[in-house]
Amino acid sequence: MLLQSIAELGDNPDVLTLRRAVVAFAKARGFGAAFFLSPIARNNRQGRVLTNVGFNASWERAYRRGLSRIDPLPEIAMTLRAPFRWSQAARLRDLTASEQRYMAILERCGMGDGLAYPLFGSGANSGLIGLGHHPDLAVVCRSTQIEIQLFLQSTYQAYCNIIAREFAQDAELSERERDVLFWLAQSKSNSAIAAILEIAPSTVDTYMRRIFRKLGVSDRVGAAIAAVQQGHITPSRYRREHQLS
Repeated sequence: MLLQSIAELGDNPDVLTLRRAVVAFAKARGFGAAFFLSPIARNNRQGRVLTNVGFNASWERAYRRGLSRIDPLPEIAMTLRAPFRWSQAARLRDLTASEQRYMAILERCGMGDGLAYPLFGSGANSGLIGLGHHPDLAVVCRSTQIEIQLFLQSTYQAYCNIIAREFAQDAELSERERDVLFWLAQSKSNSAIAAILEIAPSTVDTYMRRIFRKLGVSDRVGAAIAAVQQGHITPSRYRREHQLS
């Protein structure tokens, strides 16, 4: 069944197909929600793209606004390099007061427990997928966890290949990417940029991912600085007026 599920991804799946495959695979094993983080690193200020399918929407908005900075799960994942239940985070390492607060927020949002899967792709890319809303994680046996891990790793490798192709095909910023970059430099959140440009927040995430890679940066501050240095935007209102014309 595992090999069949991997084969069903096809030779050239797109990101949406991969995401749907992960959700379907997890649902068949009792999980009702998933989140995707990529890239991840030990430095929690490095840019991360979050995709949420089924978890609390308030948590998602707060995460995008800066809650990610106190999230201990990516660093634990990078240290363990193996799946873990995030309810056991405090047993896996000493949590700071802020990190304890983050775990309490998860509990209040109905996300008190789940399985976190660190994933590794080409080009030193690392990601994290969290699966939750399971009726009883205690019944998820070791063999099922390994099966899930192998499937998620296959999808993440395919994801990294897609991103690599996107970057190789177009090293220049598109007009829409410059639009997003301008509003990023104005300290607008992803959700605010989505509202301004009248596009979906997930689309803004995609543009952010491409912008970071094309500019060779890993966070929003670095992207804003590189944008000015490389002439993509100017420190004035001209870019705003040009974009809205």
